[in-house]
Amino acid sequence: MKTFKLVSLAIVQTLENSKVIEEISLLDGLIIHKLDGENGWLIEVYVDKKYSELFESLHEKNEQIHIQATITKKSNDPASLYAKIKSITVMEEHISILMDANIVDKLDLAELVLSDLVEEGLQGAELLQQFKLRLREKRGSAAPIKANR
Repeated sequence: MKTFKLVSLAIVQTLENSKVIEEISLLDGLIIHKLDGENGWLIEVYVDKKYSELFESLHEKNEQIHIQATITKKSNDPASLYAKIKSITVMEEHISILMDANIVDKLDLAELVLSDLVEEGLQGAELLQQFKLRLREKRGSAAPIKANR
């Protein structure tokens, strides 16, 4: 296993048919590459208790959530991952969230987007335009950023 400092975390959600990226203010965080052959990662974030409601509601849904994680330094590009919250530990003023995650391979993501567009019958310039737009949306780069809570 390889351990890295997590310097930023954002949750990507679809709200009212648009992508919204919510930056989470981290007090501390680690991301561990499991080296399990399946590109598995273990993420632990330590955040203010004000995020309890958000993470509890995501945990209750018991579904994969789309996150963006930046490792080591803020100037690095964020990695896009799908994570499942495993546990939430409540402390006096803070919470610790443990997640299992897998990085979304850029090629896999592109193939999924292209496949969807072809199924919709798009071709030519319209296909290219929609491919670029949806790929940016899936990666979170075309979404409005929601202010910190």
